[in-house]
Amino acid sequence: MSQIKELDITNEKVAKEVHALQQLAYRIEADLIKNDKIPYLTQGLSTLMRTEGETFLGYHDEEGNIRGVFSYKILNEGVLDVHRFMIHPSVFRQGIGSKLLNHVLDNNLVRKVIAQTGVGNTPAIEFYKNNGIDWVCDIQVDRTVKLATFEKVIMSLEEYKEKGGE
Repeated sequence: MSQIKELDITNEKVAKEVHALQQLAYRIEADLIKNDKIPYLTQGLSTLMRTEGETFLGYHDEEGNIRGVFSYKILNEGVLDVHRFMIHPSVFRQGIGSKLLNHVLDNNLVRKVIAQTGVGNTPAIEFYKNNGIDWVCDIQVDRTVKLATFEKVIMSLEEYKEKGGE
């Protein structure tokens, strides 16, 4: 049975599996946006293992292989900041991304979701739109990199604080 669980990125075996998926997934994004200046694409295993502040979730198939990874930080005032979002190409468009996102939202008090992806990454853009995370603007990072920014407001700051948020 497939399952979602938190990943210990400091565990070398886990980190190697995440790193392999990261290389595969971000290579596809690099091809889509026609730019390989994606920091996660060039990140080494040891750097990945020293990542601090990000929570990593993995979607495991029946054999226990990681088929999807979603990493995030919850910032001040309940803002969920999506950092990494990777799905193995063999299971594209099977709802794994939505399951990971919904798992995070169901298990954390979140007021707002923010995310970015390369402007040419149509599958990620469609994912965010299909999950109610709306396009806000594009940001020109440098001459060759342009990011699409997305946001979904789940509740007001007042509601968030009433529910126990800081």
